[in-house]
Amino acid sequence: MRRLVAILLFCIMILPFIAAGAEDAAQDVAAPAEEKTLIQEAIDEGVAEEDLPVDDEQAVSVADENDMGSPSIQGLSPLYRTKIKLMTATGNVASIRYAQDTDSQVLGQVGKGKEVTIYKVYPSFVLVEYEGTVGYVLRTCIDENCTVLDPSTTPPYGVMPMSYVATLTEDAYVYQAPRVSEEINPIILGKGNRIAIIEFVNGFAKIYYWRGYGYVDARLLTNMTVVAPTIDPMSSQTPIAAFSSYFAYNTGAEGNEGRCKNIVRSCELMTRVMQPGEQLDFNAQIGPYKKSNGYFPAPVLIDGGTQLGYGGGTCQSSSTLYNTIRQLPGISILYRRPHGPGSARYLPQHTDAAVGNVNLNLVFRNDYDFPIRILAESDGRGVLTIQIFKGDNA
Repeated sequence: MRRLVAILLFCIMILPFIAAGAEDAAQDVAAPAEEKTLIQEAIDEGVAEEDLPVDDEQAVSVADENDMGSPSIQGLSPLYRTKIKLMTATGNVASIRYAQDTDSQVLGQVGKGKEVTIYKVYPSFVLVEYEGTVGYVLRTCIDENCTVLDPSTTPPYGVMPMSYVATLTEDAYVYQAPRVSEEINPIILGKGNRIAIIEFVNGFAKIYYWRGYGYVDARLLTNMTVVAPTIDPMSSQTPIAAFSSYFAYNTGAEGNEGRCKNIVRSCELMTRVMQPGEQLDFNAQIGPYKKSNGYFPAPVLIDGGTQLGYGGGTCQSSSTLYNTIRQLPGISILYRRPHGPGSARYLPQHTDAAVGNVNLNLVFRNDYDFPIRILAESDGRGVLTIQIFKGDNA
């Protein structure tokens, strides 16, 4: 009898941790009806397969090695308050973990609808405090509509400012840590492309690479330009915002070449000057996504299967533009929808903008009292970079 009671008590004690593991594993399996509808709309419209939230090895978060220690908020200021909004149909709790790893130790749990305080934001996790427990929570578990605690010093949640833009002098590997001995990510960045850089670490340029960080050998960079920290740049050639995203090319897969060409074509159409008060409607002005507008066939999902359809890849272009304009408070986002609960896998969580139909679109307005120039660049070899400049200089 004592043994039976002990077994029952043990089961009761570990049940929350079993549930937590199930919650983490199921984040992108089931979604609320509204999110399912968004995904279905994207599929019905022929959104590129690569733009949908799908688990694969490139979507796994790679935490910065400087953040591998035990979670702590000592010396940090609180940034945001938000609620737990689990992207599962049956999830009730989110796990607070010891490390940015869904297999790491569970330090505590927080129920759906409860508020947490965010101290740091990473590509796939946030560092939170909840009722005295400090640790990492998956970004899929939180509501992206966070309250900024000090707007004078903290940008809106999900904004990712860049510090520099530079040109690659030759084809470049993207390492998973700032050492040439480290594991190399699959995408090789083509010579001559521009990349937006977060900072430099031990002689490497740190970048956002899919849902983690990547590192490019700084010796392979030239034409370094500082991104202006304010709307008063040092010159007309100094961007006031920049962002890069990365994509596979020369894979041999059917339609991959078309997807890369579509990214190049959308860059041509995105590059423009916007006057004060002018709006950009992505579907209307970068589309229509047809052969007659210069687009190529690429893999799309239609009726549950993969087919070739025109315009695949333009969601990555709109999402990269979205991350660039969000860095500028004088640009107003009038309409934006994500791809669904998991977001597009080639960007950090909560930072994508789907396009393709009346419900999936990106619309914004220049509310500055000066023109802005959007420069979108890609030659189809692994990187898409968008810069915004003050004024209308060519």
